[in-house]
Amino acid sequence: MADARADRFKRLLDLMRENELTGILLKSPANLFYFTGYLGPGILIVPLDGVPFLFVHPMNYELAEQSVSNRVELSKLRSTSTIKDVIDELPESVKVKIGFDDLSAEEYLKIKDLIGGSILPASEYVWKLRMIKDAEEIERIKKSCEITSKCMELAAELLEEGVLESEVKAEVMEEMFKLGAERAAFEIIIASGPKSSLPHGGPGDRSMKKGDVVLVDLGVVYEGYCSDMTRTFYIGSQPEEEVSRIYEVVMDAKSLVQEELTIGLTAASLHEKAYKEISSKGYGDYFIHGLGHGLGIEIHEPPRLSPLGKEVIMEGMVFTIEPGIYLPRKFGIRIEDTVLVKRDGIEVLTSAPYELTLP
Repeated sequence: MADARADRFKRLLDLMRENELTGILLKSPANLFYFTGYLGPGILIVPLDGVPFLFVHPMNYELAEQSVSNRVELSKLRSTSTIKDVIDELPESVKVKIGFDDLSAEEYLKIKDLIGGSILPASEYVWKLRMIKDAEEIERIKKSCEITSKCMELAAELLEEGVLESEVKAEVMEEMFKLGAERAAFEIIIASGPKSSLPHGGPGDRSMKKGDVVLVDLGVVYEGYCSDMTRTFYIGSQPEEEVSRIYEVVMDAKSLVQEELTIGLTAASLHEKAYKEISSKGYGDYFIHGLGHGLGIEIHEPPRLSPLGKEVIMEGMVFTIEPGIYLPRKFGIRIEDTVLVKRDGIEVLTSAPYELTLP
């Protein structure tokens, strides 16, 4: 991973030169991890000329020492140090035109007058790098997806009449850790019956009943990288006609997008393909979220597959495809996989059966 991080710094410097930045200040823990391998609070300064340096407080210094390569200079702050102290230590040459990724309004106001030149948002430059996954990132995401897929298969085995949503969730989480996950990538969703019409499940711990639609959405973090997938199931042997029909509409929309997805399309156009397919079947008003989202170090990253998604699809992107239809107070159906964009199409990284009815 050391060589990959050296390349990331090189590409960041190229973007800084293109945009005439003399330095960049990174504070997002995800960005710190991406460039240094250290996952924790701190401030990474990348000068256009010179060695990047990472500032951390004493309580995080030992962890940073264990994580950061010799390509990054590590500096221990005082326990009382603030971001103003970091800015004070910067050479004037770095502060001519400095970009930043994740400052609060309060932090920005505190330091803007300390910058000799100008300070401006620069998250888009980092996202240009992070949206395209390198080989080592892809391997970690694939392993994360493998664990998630096995957990989904377990969840399907556990669903039956009389079982509590929390019981399924607990056993799935135990399985995640057994398989090597660091943690869940987000709050696992086990939403049965009318709760399945809420995309994120809502509160409560419901006992499953015959005739329920059950939406299961889960993902894990493996060596810093996330996965995400959803399946929808039916408790019983013969789903209602409306349930089967909507399930087919969702599957058709997902299949259409995956078949027509090519490099060069916009993220918004992919969402539009799914929306038109669902709308043509009369359910457009019930597709109430974007088609998908990028993922990697964070569970939600660009590109955003939504009506506002301006990103152009490129080789090496990893994102979800997750159309859904939600009938208020009745049921909801969503099918989601994590996919990798390749030169000749996509590779679906998550794998679990798509059957609506349980064995």
